[in-house]
Amino acid sequence: MLEQKNVKIQTIQADVAIPSQLASAIEQVKKPLYGVFHAAGVLDDGVLQQLTWERMAHVIAPKLAGAWNLHCLTQNQPLDCFVLFSSAAAMFGSPGQASHVAANTFLDALAHYRRSIGLPGLSINWGAWSEIGAAAQRRVDQHMQLRGVGSIAPQAGLRVLEKLLEQSAAQVGVMPIQWAQFLQQGIVSPFFSAFRQVATSTAQTASPSEILSQLRAANPVDRLTLLTTYLQTEVGKVLGLPADRLPKPHQGFFDLGMDSLMTVELKNRLETQLGLSLTATTIFEHSTICELAQHVAATLTPEGESVQSVESLALKGVESQLEQKSFSELRNLDGKQDLEKEGIETAIINELEELESLLKRH
Repeated sequence: MLEQKNVKIQTIQADVAIPSQLASAIEQVKKPLYGVFHAAGVLDDGVLQQLTWERMAHVIAPKLAGAWNLHCLTQNQPLDCFVLFSSAAAMFGSPGQASHVAANTFLDALAHYRRSIGLPGLSINWGAWSEIGAAAQRRVDQHMQLRGVGSIAPQAGLRVLEKLLEQSAAQVGVMPIQWAQFLQQGIVSPFFSAFRQVATSTAQTASPSEILSQLRAANPVDRLTLLTTYLQTEVGKVLGLPADRLPKPHQGFFDLGMDSLMTVELKNRLETQLGLSLTATTIFEHSTICELAQHVAATLTPEGESVQSVESLALKGVESQLEQKSFSELRNLDGKQDLEKEGIETAIINELEELESLLKRH
């Protein structure tokens, strides 16, 4: 398209992280330069304990070293723009992407520094683009949409870029967000305090302080029931599942598709919302909702109160609820929907399903 408008396109291959290669590439470009766009980047995700300096340097080099080399080698050019493609991860944080966040945070700082010394500088914290780029290849945009964060269509992104080149800010975040849905994830960072006023609806689940108060005040049976329902919701959010397809308590996290980065996210959410301190291996050691509910219940159980298994408490709950029904009423119940209509708790229904499955196998 550009060539049709008599624009000459020249392709030069160089590693922007190596000053000599970048300098040689710039020398081959017709002078003077009027604009620089830095969009290089690679990903190598992993939890912090697994990162080595080699892995971090692989991610940091094209962003940090590349941007700094461009800054140093073009300072004497009459640039109209110096644009750095940063990431929304530098604004929001991103579990398992410490190197990526650090590298893009440097781009943001460099844009502000250039402005402070009278040079053009703009860092754009882009959200995930659809159709093109690393995020699209990893299908990140589909996962984020379930959390209220949309993707940027290429043509829309180009129109936004055109507008940003006309304004004076050193740093701008660009991402489509449904704030009401996004804030329902229990995010407590003060960074989002101004946006909470924009949300027109409140979360359907209890707030962190409310759920914690409910759990501490509940008896053992109710505590496990509350925990099971709460964990179903939280695991569903981490997996990006819709509200009507929450995981069953006995399903294994990794059978559901949870990876190591998601376990970190789930751990962080539970620590924030329940005021707990969980080890890095907690999710691996308690890899179903039932097992994790039992572990969290033991942590929250007041001193002197005994802790029984989820199964034994569920059976007691079955007895307690079914004792209130006559035999004729129970005989006429037809499947899970009728049980729910009769007020049988979700955790108890799941336990009955497990018992029914065991009976069929024997």
